[in-house]
Amino acid sequence: MKRHLRCSVTIVTVLLLAAITRQSYAQRAFQKLSAATDSTYGYASTNPIKLKNGSVERSILEEMNYLSGLTTTSKEHLVLVKRSSVLSPGYDPPLLKDRFSSKSGLLDKYVFLTANTNDTITLFIDIHNRGDVMVPVGLTYEQP
Repeated sequence: MKRHLRCSVTIVTVLLLAAITRQSYAQRAFQKLSAATDSTYGYASTNPIKLKNGSVERSILEEMNYLSGLTTTSKEHLVLVKRSSVLSPGYDPPLLKDRFSSKSGLLDKYVFLTANTNDTITLFIDIHNRGDVMVPVGLTYEQP
């Protein structure tokens, strides 16, 4: 009985440590974001925020973590109104389809309203390509 209890406590401890480590890594991922100097960064489909982080699933989680921490410079939270996929304007489809490639030529388009002033903010995010991640002009990032 004691052996079974000790084994259960060990498993729970390992799972808790894994969850804490994973959460702190996700929080650290965006701690040192610099502000973009280009006014089109993130706001134009020709200059999306590139958030590829391994697999598509991990990139989507990264995208959600990033978006949940964005606020306006006046500390207004962003309220999601619509999410859609749009074609990337610079995407040139290959002549031969590579079924193992994750390059889809699609961008995620998010439309937000600011919490108090109801201004509309549209952001474009590319989870299929890597790039320097910054905070768009007029927004700030705070840990959620």
